[in-house]
Amino acid sequence: MKYKYKELTIEDLDCLINKYIIYYNDEGGKWTYDLAKKRLEQIFLTPYFYGIGLYDESELVGFAVGCFKYFDDVLLFYLEEILVFREYQNKGLGTKILQELETLVKKQGAQKIDLSTTFEDKHQRFYSRLFYKKSTFLIPMYKKI
Repeated sequence: MKYKYKELTIEDLDCLINKYIIYYNDEGGKWTYDLAKKRLEQIFLTPYFYGIGLYDESELVGFAVGCFKYFDDVLLFYLEEILVFREYQNKGLGTKILQELETLVKKQGAQKIDLSTTFEDKHQRFYSRLFYKKSTFLIPMYKKI
């Protein structure tokens, strides 16, 4: 298979929404079109949005999206979501997408990539293999209201 990357735009949203619903509902989710649209639009419509899709010919197989943010004097890229669709998983494509994203955002001036991940071991192992480390600077906090 020959894969190619493409920068994602708002015009790609509908395709992403439909694939997003299938992916997460197969995992037991209850995503509707409206809910998936809200989730993805909030990312795509964020100022300084940037995202890439990985395609096998015209078929979207995975994507990574986020936005550029200034923090003090550092431009960082905040990775909001990376996803490889089920039938393409366990082929190293998540790694390829993240490595390509790193290259592209670095060319645009980002000095760091930040992200939040779950406590699931498989997600932490994925990022650790690519030399991501747990932050010692920022600590996620929340309040249920």
